[in-house]
Amino acid sequence: MKQNLIKFQQVFAENFFVKPETVDFNKSFQQDFRLNESEFLAMIAYTENAFQIQIADNEIPSIKRVRDIVKYINQTAN
Repeated sequence: MKQNLIKFQQVFAENFFVKPETVDFNKSFQQDFRLNESEFLAMIAYTENAFQIQIADNEIPSIKRVRDIVKYINQTAN
């Protein structure tokens, strides 16, 4: 789980020009990182590519915080 969080932090930081340590488990993509809809969908795509997973369209609305996507990755990856 921690390994997936660290990898996600790196992927997010690299694509959105923030420091990896700021990608905290409880941070919100919209409120804390101020991602608009297209940036959010880009983040989903970056995550899918990095972890070689497919995030179901019906799951996307439930991804609001870093912890939500890491939980999804943990359930899906490998």
